[in-house]
Amino acid sequence: MFGTIRKHQQWLWIVIIAGVIISFVAYFSPNQPALRGLAGGGGEFGSFNGKPLTREMLMSFGRQAQLAGRLRFGDAADSAQARQMGFDLNQQRLELLFVDYKLKEFGITASDDAVASWIRDNLRDPKTGTVDYQAFVDRVLTANRFSEAEFQDFVRRQIGLTHLRDVISVAGQLVSPEEAKTEFRRMNEQSIVSVAMFSPTNYSAQVAVGPMELRQFFTNQLANYRIPEQTVVSYLRWDAAKFTPEVEADIAKRPDMTNQFLALYRQRGADFFRDKNGTVLSQDAAIGEIRRNVVESESLSRAGAAATEFANALYAMEPLKAENLAALAQKQGLAVRETQPFSESRLPVGLEDAGELVRASVRLTAAQPFTRPVRTDKSVFLAALIRRIPSQVPPFEQVEAQVTVDYRRAKATELARTAGQNFAAAAQTAVASGKSFAAAAAEAKVKALDLPPFSAITTSLPAGAPAVSVPFLQRVVSSLKPGAVGPFMPYLDGGLVVFLKEQKAADESLVKAGLNSFLEEQRRQRQEEAFQEWFGHEFQKSGLAALLKKSDGAN
Repeated sequence: MFGTIRKHQQWLWIVIIAGVIISFVAYFSPNQPALRGLAGGGGEFGSFNGKPLTREMLMSFGRQAQLAGRLRFGDAADSAQARQMGFDLNQQRLELLFVDYKLKEFGITASDDAVASWIRDNLRDPKTGTVDYQAFVDRVLTANRFSEAEFQDFVRRQIGLTHLRDVISVAGQLVSPEEAKTEFRRMNEQSIVSVAMFSPTNYSAQVAVGPMELRQFFTNQLANYRIPEQTVVSYLRWDAAKFTPEVEADIAKRPDMTNQFLALYRQRGADFFRDKNGTVLSQDAAIGEIRRNVVESESLSRAGAAATEFANALYAMEPLKAENLAALAQKQGLAVRETQPFSESRLPVGLEDAGELVRASVRLTAAQPFTRPVRTDKSVFLAALIRRIPSQVPPFEQVEAQVTVDYRRAKATELARTAGQNFAAAAQTAVASGKSFAAAAAEAKVKALDLPPFSAITTSLPAGAPAVSVPFLQRVVSSLKPGAVGPFMPYLDGGLVVFLKEQKAADESLVKAGLNSFLEEQRRQRQEEAFQEWFGHEFQKSGLAALLKKSDGAN
């Protein structure tokens, strides 16, 4: 079936640049900590729908989870960014296992033609419309030690998941045109409002600051001035730049590299390469950029290899103690640096670009005194715990200046909010008796501002409008009737009072133009909600959710 795909090979779907110079170092290992976290005592791996989970099952779906991460995030599959975006290897593994079981339960399969169609649709060059499947196999699958069979299994499961979603979420399609029209009109109604804003900066001059008040404020706010527990570590830094000369020398020994750079430039197309202003680069400039990327990537890779070699030797030293880092570094002629005391929320000098290392360092213990090698954009780090400094409260005299600032701000906020509450009550009475909101504001010597119209689907106000969160305004307006003054609402350090002048009906031309797409989107959302609810319930019932929670705790 893949012969048809291989006939038109003009586009490289993914290029792993570091692989141009050196063969890809195995990223995945059968001894992943994630798999060990799923294991219980005695080599047991838990159960799924009342049946035991085997190592073979976990390994198989672990490979599929790794492939999913590689296809979605490329080289960043194991990065903090990928984890922040919700990718978790354990969870992906168990969800794929669950999906596979459900596809078999529902008798859903994907044909070879469907797989070929999926590949053509998803690996297609959007500019030329062609697919270079063999390049994808070589540069992505083979380079990362995945087989075509594993990729095809992954595709079949993706297709099957789409069909399963359609089967489960049929009820979600039941949204009538009238129901959608009512909701569309409601969401596009325009709220016309005026606001009176109360900022602490307008009341700061009224705050009197006395020594007794400051000390009492400090005593009441001790938790805010407490210095958190701090950490001191020693660390090594392998800069990628140190390895650049040898990378350059290796490239110089490879005359074919220039042709590879040129081939990549032609595959991507001239329009792909632009400067920071969006201007298309010349061919020479673009090839120079490709070359720089290759050098930087490979230099960082070699820095990582050097750090890993050092770490392996460090971890093997007995007994395990933090001083081993300095001792081993001295033998290898490496310079050890020591940080000033720091906390997780305050990066120390020298580690401003190594937030992940800092987060790992504050979790070190005497039993586990070393971090793993941590990679940043330009360097690789490894740290050892030196000491902990207990949390403490500084004397008042040491923080008096900051206490004064905080006291003045707190009291100004109290004055602003009291003024806002008084105005809200007066304005509600005034408007109820027939006065305008503007007149009530003028009488109270408060400035009333007219905001641009907004609706339930508005995300932000135009430039130049008062800096008020639209979601906040939407929540306030949702409880008001036209012509009503709302209560004082705390907002940031101050607050505001909202007057809803009018709720303007949605323009019928807008309703006519957007209703069909809105109806389709509503049905899609209902389907997705129905499927997610079913998936969560069935996943929980299967026992895999409990297993995932247990593995998270183990890790």
